[in-house]
Amino acid sequence: MPVLKPLVKADIRALYRLRVRSDQETFVGPNGLTMAQAPFEPGSEIFGIWEGETAVGLLAIIDFSHPQADLQDGDDPNSLYIWRLLIDADHQKRGYGTLALNHAKKMMHDKSLPALYIAAVDKAGSAIPLYEREGFCRTGRIVEGETELIWRP
Repeated sequence: MPVLKPLVKADIRALYRLRVRSDQETFVGPNGLTMAQAPFEPGSEIFGIWEGETAVGLLAIIDFSHPQADLQDGDDPNSLYIWRLLIDADHQKRGYGTLALNHAKKMMHDKSLPALYIAAVDKAGSAIPLYEREGFCRTGRIVEGETELIWRP
């Protein structure tokens, strides 16, 4: 049964080694970069996605309601933002992305926040169709070259 666990030191190497397919490399930053940036992103949390003892993905969240969150123009200060979601190439299309999205939705609910955002490159092969199947809708906003989507219960 897959689970999401908060990042701990012992898991860094396993999560660092995860990679997307070569044709997806421009869609998401590598896990090493995410783990290195996290201490400088107030309100960020990182979760490893595990199938037993095997690391299969990483989910990074930023709580935009955090008092020191580094908000950009147009960011919703009463929301969660899925900063990075990476599922290893060998483990894609097995439901791990949906599991991660549901985890983020639960976090949003538990924090009593009204919205969950994500942004993705809008090109063939991106995860936008997955996000839309999971109830995310395009906002019409482009953030750093990526299409922003929102989920509200």
